[in-house]
Amino acid sequence: MVEDGARRWRDSTWFDVVVILSTIAAGTVVAGLLNDPGTGEPIADGEYSYVLEPAQYPAQIPGCDVVEPPSDPERVNFATVGSGEYDNPRYPWFSGAKAAAMTQAAVDALPNAVELVFASPSQSLQFEPIADYDPSDFPQEGDAELFSGSTNARGSVVRDGHVGSLTVDVRAWDRPVLPCVAGAVDRRNTRPDGTVLDLLDTWYEINGARILERTVVAYLPDGTRVVATASDADNTDPRAGTPHSGHIPLTLDELTEIATTPALAASAPVIPAVPLMPSCGADTDGNGPELTREKVARLDRALEARWATMPGNSDLTLDRPIGSLRLTDFGKDNVCEVITVVSPTGAAGRLDIAVVSGRSAPSPQDEYLNEINPDRITTTSPDGSTVTRADYPANGGSAYFSITLPSTQQVIISTTPIGEYTVPVTLEQIEYLATAPELDLS
Repeated sequence: MVEDGARRWRDSTWFDVVVILSTIAAGTVVAGLLNDPGTGEPIADGEYSYVLEPAQYPAQIPGCDVVEPPSDPERVNFATVGSGEYDNPRYPWFSGAKAAAMTQAAVDALPNAVELVFASPSQSLQFEPIADYDPSDFPQEGDAELFSGSTNARGSVVRDGHVGSLTVDVRAWDRPVLPCVAGAVDRRNTRPDGTVLDLLDTWYEINGARILERTVVAYLPDGTRVVATASDADNTDPRAGTPHSGHIPLTLDELTEIATTPALAASAPVIPAVPLMPSCGADTDGNGPELTREKVARLDRALEARWATMPGNSDLTLDRPIGSLRLTDFGKDNVCEVITVVSPTGAAGRLDIAVVSGRSAPSPQDEYLNEINPDRITTTSPDGSTVTRADYPANGGSAYFSITLPSTQQVIISTTPIGEYTVPVTLEQIEYLATAPELDLS
């Protein structure tokens, strides 16, 4: 039934499904319209016109004993909200630790000539929780299984000045290798160890805009399917739309290396890696000056230096370096990080750090919290900086400190307890950290 369902799309190896899945991962509604697989004529009856490269049939495909005709396309519309949890008992092979190991392996598998664009974790090849959809949300039996069960990582990459996108989709696969379908596979390679590789170099159009795309589908011997897809779509700035460079930054051979990276296999042992960072952010409209990779590196160095001289830090352990700021999903004018701090007694706390550029006054969050919380105190320093601070001993030692500098940059640090312990970092300590002169990028 699942194979029949998959073939309701033109692509029996689910290339189209992966393209659409990378779109719905952000929580948008899919209303993609497909073209007739034989003629390439679009089916246009809604918001998007989605045109595939026409498929020739009959066809001979290297490595395929039998080639099936492209099937008639059919649209599946649904929406998704939220990203779920990593530890889903329905998928025991996957976990947060496994996602961290897979993320590091995928980044390490990039060729030396290809650079991962500086972006938020969700756009830096970080594997997301496994998609798990309710069958009742789909019109036909088996549709939910087409989209459920896989973890997806995406990011933008650049080579020789040409920016493109990379998506890697991984799932445990307990079914036979899907058949070769005209237009969905250019070549099939079967390795001595049983790995089956389907390669495709193609294009598609959305509302008349052509995207070049290469895909490698790897069926691994342990029962894992990995789909690595690269295109010439530049998704680095949503406000600028999605320009296309005409150059895909990765070759099919390089995509094959990524798809067959051992650590991506469902049965591969979990390689120790820095834990994935919990989501974080800052209240911003995204219109402040861009915090580039170089500027964020300066901020990281400033935090590291300040932490090294912070009184009372010698016995504290961190789950990642204090200088681990990353762009958020809310724009390029703000960065953040979440760090777990543990004392020698086992007391643990969450340390949230955010930096926002282009802010000339306290944030709306500061103003709102000041209104509802009389314990917060806001003052203005002689140099024009605005400071908000609060201490909550009754709430496990939680604390909040923000400073808005005359240079229109804001630093926000807060702490909350983990479990029933008292946070091992004080208000005085986070104030010391936030007021490091080197954090001012002006």
